[in-house]
Amino acid sequence: MKKIIIVSLSFLILFGFSLSVFAAVETLPTGTNSVTAIVTIIERLANWIFTILMAVAVIMLLLAAFNWLTSAGNEDKLSSARKMLIWALVGIAVALAARGLVAIIRALVTG
Repeated sequence: MKKIIIVSLSFLILFGFSLSVFAAVETLPTGTNSVTAIVTIIERLANWIFTILMAVAVIMLLLAAFNWLTSAGNEDKLSSARKMLIWALVGIAVALAARGLVAIIRALVTG
C-alpha cells in the first residue's frame, strides 16, 4: 500500500510540474465570424487534447511496464498489464487520429 502511494505521488508531482508548460497565454482570434478563425480555435483545442492524451498514454505505458515487470509470473497481473498496454496504445492511436482529423478539416475548409 505504501508503494502505491509513493508511486502515485511521484506521478502526480511529475505531471503537476509538466502543467506549468501550459501557463503560456495564447490570444484567441478577435473575430470568430470567419471560417479560418473557427478552424484556428478547433486546432488549439485539439492541440490541448492531444497533449493531455499523450501524457496520459505515456503514464499508462509506464504503469503497464511496471505491472508487467513486477508480476512475477502471476497471470492476473500479466493480464492486467496487457490490457493497460493495449488501452494505452489505443489512446495513442485515437490522439494521432484526432490530430490528423484536424489537418483534414483544415484542408477541406480552407481549400
